[in-house]
Amino acid sequence: MKRTRTGFLFLLSFLFLLPGVSGAGGESRINSLSQEEKVGQIMMCYFEGPSLSANLKRMIADLKIGGVILYSSRGNIVSTEQTADLCRSLRSFASSSGAWPLFIGIDQEGGLIQRITEGVTRFPGNMALGAAQDEMLAAEAAAVMARELSALGINLNFAPVADVNNNPFNPVIGVRAFGSSPELVSRLSGAMASAFAKEGVIPSAKHFPGHGNTETDSHSGLPLISSTREELEKTEFPPFRTLVASGVPMVMTAHVLVPALDPERPATLSPSILGMLRKEMGFSGVIITDSMGMGALKKGRTIADAAVEAFNAGADILLFGADRGYEEQEHFVIYEALLEACRNGTIPEQRLDDAVEKILDLKTEAGLFRDDKERRNARVPCPEGEMIAHRVAAESVTLVRSWREASEKIKMGEKVPLVWPEEQKAAAEILVGVCPFFDLITLPGKPGKEDMLLLSGRLRNQDVIFAAEYDCWKNESWLELLRTLEQERLFLLSARTPYSLLALPETKGFFALYSDIPVTMKALGKILNGKASPMGKLPVDLPGLFPAGWGATEF
Repeated sequence: MKRTRTGFLFLLSFLFLLPGVSGAGGESRINSLSQEEKVGQIMMCYFEGPSLSANLKRMIADLKIGGVILYSSRGNIVSTEQTADLCRSLRSFASSSGAWPLFIGIDQEGGLIQRITEGVTRFPGNMALGAAQDEMLAAEAAAVMARELSALGINLNFAPVADVNNNPFNPVIGVRAFGSSPELVSRLSGAMASAFAKEGVIPSAKHFPGHGNTETDSHSGLPLISSTREELEKTEFPPFRTLVASGVPMVMTAHVLVPALDPERPATLSPSILGMLRKEMGFSGVIITDSMGMGALKKGRTIADAAVEAFNAGADILLFGADRGYEEQEHFVIYEALLEACRNGTIPEQRLDDAVEKILDLKTEAGLFRDDKERRNARVPCPEGEMIAHRVAAESVTLVRSWREASEKIKMGEKVPLVWPEEQKAAAEILVGVCPFFDLITLPGKPGKEDMLLLSGRLRNQDVIFAAEYDCWKNESWLELLRTLEQERLFLLSARTPYSLLALPETKGFFALYSDIPVTMKALGKILNGKASPMGKLPVDLPGLFPAGWGATEF
């Protein structure tokens, strides 16, 4: 086992390797693979539906793909029972068809990005953990997520997010990050990665070299990071250096352009940037790309061209997710393009062998060549999961700006209007259920002028108004609505990042919640009812207003 991987991979191999298998890693197994099988191993693919389709069977039996990624949006996840059956079918079919064991991966970050939401524990997410600032609590949350994934047969989680969200206007990371402090992100991402591994799920740190300082969503376009090398060393790199030093087994690339490192190619396609991960940071594990069909890579190249370029740049696994405009059948076309590139020497034989050896090493070390029935028979959801989720919520809700006037009104027994986007009405109803003093008013998430005029007239005589917002700086209509309510009487409940306070700096009161899931609404309800005190601290800077670490404890 390689020295730089001892942290997580020693743990993985200790937990999972069968006696007598320890010497049978990628180096010895690779000799039995044909070139066609090797090409299949470097592909990880999405598929449609809740069971094994004809296309999926072809990908496994004929292409010998290395793994699959599960999506709720593509019908792969209907229930926990169905998901467990699907994973059992995947393992069984791979074995019976002579294919190699599959990575079965998912994006289960917690919070905003959680593909499985029913029948498992729901956590407020990474920025809430950043507000709680407790790495032991982060590890406990990750352990629960991993136990539940492992029980369902999922062996790879595309988490933790190691991006430092130092750009308030980041449209794609935001609340998915732990915060804006490299030290905080390093501590919490390291704690979660270790907990995932301990519970038998491979962690994949993302998105190298960092996606926190962007103003473009890489799903739709190519983000630019204009930081200098010195700024990158100070902010973006520390979490990845920490994770690599600890032995994280997999790192996912970012489709971002970083001119200080490579002025021409996105990181996923850049030999110099991926080479930095290998040579400067000493990473010897598996490099996996973010999904190759995302908009950031589409300009001037086909997906097949980008796949060859990314692989030659140093990526070991090419991920083909459920991107807009990308069809399941295209996997077969891309496989043929990769195979032809190997046959004609565009992809060197040694590059292919090196990647496949790393892949098979990790599959061996993670126990994919054995069937751990006992672990997958664990209970879902975990019995302790809800308790830990409640702790995360209770320790994360942050009082950024006082709500004394509102508190006094509530104590007098008066009704208080609560304005909420109707698309998220379910969250509001949970809050109203524990705070009956609220008078709920729902409006479309993109209200029109008439909606605003009617609401303004209805609330004309109110001196205290509560309103929810979901990153309203992204939603000009809702932002305009909030401004018409007049900031001097407005008490905001921020269900995403706290950055909306930058757009509404005169807001009378402000709670940063980071999510709107039931445990968060109940934790907020306890505070509003005077039964608990806010405990969270801002995990991000609000320039010109409040620094990271700020949090009021008194009303």
